[in-house]
Amino acid sequence: MQEQEAERMIAFRQELHRYPELSCEEQHTARRIATMLREIGVDEVHEAIGGHGIVAIIHGHQPGATVGLRADMDALPLHEATGLAHGSTHANVMHACGHDGHTAMLMGATLNLVKARPPQGRVVLVFQPAEELGTGAPSMLEDGLLERFPMQAIFGLHNWPGVEAGSFVIHDVPHMASSDDFEACFHSEGGHGAMPHLTTDPIVAAGLFVTAIQQIVSRNVAPEDIAVVSLGCLQSGHASNIIPASAILKGTARCFKPDVRHQLERRIREVAEGVARASGCGVTLDYVPSTPAVVNDADCARLCRKVVEECWGHNRLVTHPISMGADDMGFLLEAIPGAYGWIGNGKGDTVPDLHQPDYDFNDDILAQGSDFLSNVALRFLDEHHQQPASTTTTRY
Repeated sequence: MQEQEAERMIAFRQELHRYPELSCEEQHTARRIATMLREIGVDEVHEAIGGHGIVAIIHGHQPGATVGLRADMDALPLHEATGLAHGSTHANVMHACGHDGHTAMLMGATLNLVKARPPQGRVVLVFQPAEELGTGAPSMLEDGLLERFPMQAIFGLHNWPGVEAGSFVIHDVPHMASSDDFEACFHSEGGHGAMPHLTTDPIVAAGLFVTAIQQIVSRNVAPEDIAVVSLGCLQSGHASNIIPASAILKGTARCFKPDVRHQLERRIREVAEGVARASGCGVTLDYVPSTPAVVNDADCARLCRKVVEECWGHNRLVTHPISMGADDMGFLLEAIPGAYGWIGNGKGDTVPDLHQPDYDFNDDILAQGSDFLSNVALRFLDEHHQQPASTTTTRY
């Protein structure tokens, strides 16, 4: 990407950063993306896919396979504390995960691919809303994404603080966890703190649940597997001498294997019911499956590494531990082959982490990320030029 084009994409990224929108509220962002796509000169723009999703098409010179490129576009409910000139103008909303950068990298890849169209095949550009809620990808799939725009594979790129800027991590193992949420409510009639024998105590039940749930991973999940069960919210009562009528706990369960995912849900339900019986309280448990694990297809991962090696050299491929963080790219990779890579956003004590009020996407990696995505698409189409697009999602 030429310097002038990179500056244009940086300006676009910073514009998105100034006007962030929460999940399912990305109207302005979607309109701005659609406008930019038409200015660049894509062949087709389709709006309102699965909510505020945008799909654009770039046709190659000859028929052939179809490859998808995906980026997310929503922001987080967080007040920005960067003090940057392009900082968020919306109170308590900011791009603290770099989705503005992901969108700009995909737009840069779009610019590359329109300038130098594929010899054959086509590229489907997927600008996805509502990743932070885990509902954007499934909503687009339910709205016929793969039926309306058949793809043989899909690729994406997530910025990653803690990795040297411009280096790439391409995992062969599941590298972002499945994520499920749960809410347990222990309830009783409530009573006076001086007469606990006349009622049951949901706070005691909540305490037992907090302790017991910590044993699920250590005593039920095989040591070679990875899982996390964490509680992030406990709400009950308001006075020192009143036994409340309820105690509410909220938490998350994360892992990498479908069987472990089912096991965590089963055990959380059993623990909640057992604690309720032991404490004499009632319990309701709302367990909400969210996103599956992110799992790269082996051939697609190899293709990504080959692109990095050819464009920037083998030393730009680095290793990094997997993450218990989640991403609804997992839904897309369940449906068709593909790969989700990480590009370093910078490392060191002064580099803010994701989902922090002082975070900002590193504009120095924008052009490189754009070139990575466009080159991945071109290589895939070149290697699969005799495979026309179809609605089949069989892995190759």
